[in-house]
Parts: sequence; C-alpha cells; structure tokens
Amino acid sequence: MSFHLTVSLAGCLAVLAVGCIENEEFESPIYDTCFDVEDCVPAAEICEELVIDFSGQLFSNAICTLFCEQEGPLSPDCPRAFIGRNGSCYPSDAAGGPDDSPVCFEPCDSSEDCLLGFRCLGAADLCGSDPNCPIVDGDRLCVPGPR
Repeated sequence: MSFHLTVSLAGCLAVLAVGCIENEEFESPIYDTCFDVEDCVPAAEICEELVIDFSGQLFSNAICTLFCEQEGPLSPDCPRAFIGRNGSCYPSDAAGGPDDSPVCFEPCDSSEDCLLGFRCLGAADLCGSDPNCPIVDGDRLCVPGPR
C-alpha cells in the first residue's frame, strides 16, 4: 500500500511542479505556445514570438515564458521543462526573438522533446560561426521549425 501511495504522491508532485493544474482546470505550462500572454499560465510574463530561418525558410511561433537574469543553461530563473531540467536564459534575439531581453527557453536533447511546430537546435545551428553567440556550446533549445 505504501508503494502505491508513494507513486501517487510523486505523480501529484510532478504535476504541481510544472504548474499544469489550477482549480481543477488544465492550463498551458510555461514554454507552451501562445497567441497572447493571456493564453499562458499566470506565472508567465510574456508571449514571446520567435522567427527562425531554417534552410532558407522562415518558421514562426510564440512561447509562454519569463524574463530572466542569470544567463546560460539550467538557469535558476527559468522553470523546469517536461524533460526535467530548468530552462536556459538567453537574449531573445539569439533564438529569433524581437530584441535582446533575456528570456527563458525550453531545453531539449532532441526535437522529440519539443512541442509540435518546434525543433531542437544548438549554438551552431542558431548562431552559425558568430564568435559572440551567447548560447553555450552543448546547450540546445526548442525553437520554431520542422521536426
């Protein structure tokens, strides 16, 4: 009996940790797609539009996210994603955003970790050979694009 209770408690805590349920209604978690910030969970500060040029074709989508201060992967300012790691904090324009405001991005290991309409790209894919790329080598982010 205690095993089932532990598993159930762990499952409930996992759901609460990502902020999926509030007042028994399902809401979009941080890093979900949006049209406006009102589409996001209350913890989200902005609905950030990202536009990525992938192989000469533009892909656009917007994510619920937060502003952040501590830049880099696994930022303590960024909520955990479904893959279990904190998000990455980078200037928005490093991943197709409108300006250099630092925002949280959903981390990923592969495109399967990202929502439909997003793909997992790293520094080389997003910045090319730009020596001033703020994205840390080895860090990967969910950004608009085909899978």
